[in-house]
Amino acid sequence: MRVLVTVNCHGVDASAAGGIALARMMNELGHTVLLQAEPAGPVSIEAARQGIEVAGLRLRKSAIATGLIPMKKLVKGFDPDVICTTRADGQTACALAASDIPLVRIRCDIRKPRTGRLWRIIDSRTDLVVFPSGFMVERGYSGERGGPIEVIPHPVDTELFTPVKHIETFPRLLISIGRLSPMKGHRTLIRSLTLLPEDVCAIIIGSPSQQSQEELLAFAGDLGVENRLSLPGRIDDIREILSKGGIGVVTSLGSEVVSRAGMEMMSTGLPVLAAATNGLLDLVNDGDTGLLHSPGNYRQLAAQAGFLFDNPAMALRMGRRARNTCVSGFSYPVIGKVWEEVFQTLSGKEHLSGLRVP
Repeated sequence: MRVLVTVNCHGVDASAAGGIALARMMNELGHTVLLQAEPAGPVSIEAARQGIEVAGLRLRKSAIATGLIPMKKLVKGFDPDVICTTRADGQTACALAASDIPLVRIRCDIRKPRTGRLWRIIDSRTDLVVFPSGFMVERGYSGERGGPIEVIPHPVDTELFTPVKHIETFPRLLISIGRLSPMKGHRTLIRSLTLLPEDVCAIIIGSPSQQSQEELLAFAGDLGVENRLSLPGRIDDIREILSKGGIGVVTSLGSEVVSRAGMEMMSTGLPVLAAATNGLLDLVNDGDTGLLHSPGNYRQLAAQAGFLFDNPAMALRMGRRARNTCVSGFSYPVIGKVWEEVFQTLSGKEHLSGLRVP
């Protein structure tokens, strides 16, 4: 098959990472793939780094108007069997410029779907809408959609994020990964340190976003736990940190359609303490691959962390189950085969069965 993937994101967020992963999976399965993205932008650079052919074309926001003719030329030259788009910009452009080619839209946005006459026209020209998490369907993110929908999780690279080596002493370390946005709930983790033994430390990896490292360190200082908290900023390759072992923590207060950090922690073999919200409810199996806490409830988080630190054998078992879950349910080969089946069905004009939850 020939697959065109459009990724019109400013940076490599969860939506863009999902589009790049889709292109790579199809590439590795032997299909011909072309990824459209902002010329010389972060998405184009990352896709090229992963060996994906890239077509530089601007379609974001107002650039859709000027990009329709170049998009038509791109489609005519590449002649795809199916087009998959990760944002509304690309969906609109493809629905207008290539209405005769099967079109798939991946919805990875926490905002409610658009409405109105124009959007209904675009939606009617979209053959399939895919959600990465079941909660989006349950909470009405399909909106006015009358056509087929499916649930296909984003994958995690289980060959890149591999289990930590055997550690004789279970590290008393809590690891959190995410931009320093209040929505990520990092202060919940910091507060939990006040209820944990002094030998328990935490590291929060992420770039400033609405709050700085200095602000969070000052907050920790007010609570008297600043000496147990590390804030190294953004780290491009987090595997070295994850290889230290310990417990993964995702304290988001909302959002989290896709938790890349949670999946990477689980793939590395770490048990995950996650807030019971949105996509995390679909990712973490409470009591099996980790534990869920009420968003913002630092007392509950501290009790769970203390329990696992006091029972390292159970924590290690949870970590092994988390790894097995990623391999069997979220790995590139598994999710790639699901996408391949969907694309083959669409390109063959066969009837879609409806909702699928692998």
